[in-house]
Amino acid sequence: MVYRLTRAVERTVIAIGGAGLVALMLLFCADVVARYALHRPIDGVMEMTTTLFLPLVVFMGMALSVRVDGQVRLGVIADRLAPLAQRALRGLALLVGAVLWAAIAATVGTRAIESFQAGEVSTVSFGLPVFTGYAIVAAGSALMAVVSLLNIGQPPADTDPALDGV
Repeated sequence: MVYRLTRAVERTVIAIGGAGLVALMLLFCADVVARYALHRPIDGVMEMTTTLFLPLVVFMGMALSVRVDGQVRLGVIADRLAPLAQRALRGLALLVGAVLWAAIAATVGTRAIESFQAGEVSTVSFGLPVFTGYAIVAAGSALMAVVSLLNIGQPPADTDPALDGV
């Protein structure tokens, strides 16, 4: 049950992140055409990029890296340990990571609420709500914390065939 639920969540957030990447690419292409061919750049491209699309792309696919052990790590010492010690060290790292990601989620989530209540917008000319970027980072961080906890005691998995190349 938990396995199927986490795989469904992974596929969903990867689809969201992928859609954000496609939208970012299309927005940049449209802006280049508008800027150089029509001499009228699209307002708010930088705000949409930094507030919405980059957080989507980065934070929505990040949790998958935990399950497949794709995070940056220093294996010089860990790879020389016995398998049981390696699993224990991985479990400890996942626990510490979960605590840190939960703290990030709580801090950024609080900032998202404050931004929403204050009605912050990115610029006067475009008016993209700033809280959206904070909310995306908070949600991605919370997901990272949960996935880290769920993977304690589990061996790193091979990538699902449906997720190859992601």
